[in-house]
Amino acid sequence: MNDRFENFVGVVYALNKEVQRIKSEKMGSLGLRGTDTMVLYYLGQSDAGFSEAELARLIHQDRAAVTRTVAKLEREGLVHRASGGETGAGRYRAPVRLTELGQGIALEMDQIIDDVVRQASADLSPDERSRLYGWLAQILSRLEEIRG
Repeated sequence: MNDRFENFVGVVYALNKEVQRIKSEKMGSLGLRGTDTMVLYYLGQSDAGFSEAELARLIHQDRAAVTRTVAKLEREGLVHRASGGETGAGRYRAPVRLTELGQGIALEMDQIIDDVVRQASADLSPDERSRLYGWLAQILSRLEEIRG
């Protein structure tokens, strides 16, 4: 039984460590850190944008970290918040969207992400890759249930 635990935790930890290392190295070339990358990635998927609370849920980060990241990205000209007058929402509930500069960075990020994912899963068939992602999602769901 302990072998199962050690194997599971060891592989999950090592995967996370490698993903963080690759994000740091590859996205560092664009001047981005881990949370920056995830915020820009999700914003690149939606023309309507997301509120900071929605971004926090999507990237599994606390809202304070996302607020700091959005503020940093806003200072760098990569994102903007819709004004309260545009949306009827307060500043922190207003959608955050990519600027033109942010869209360009998001496109570069997408190319890097596609390349890394392609290399990492090169030995898997599309069916194997789909099953793997399904199993990982199932394990995550079970762990979240345990957490309560």
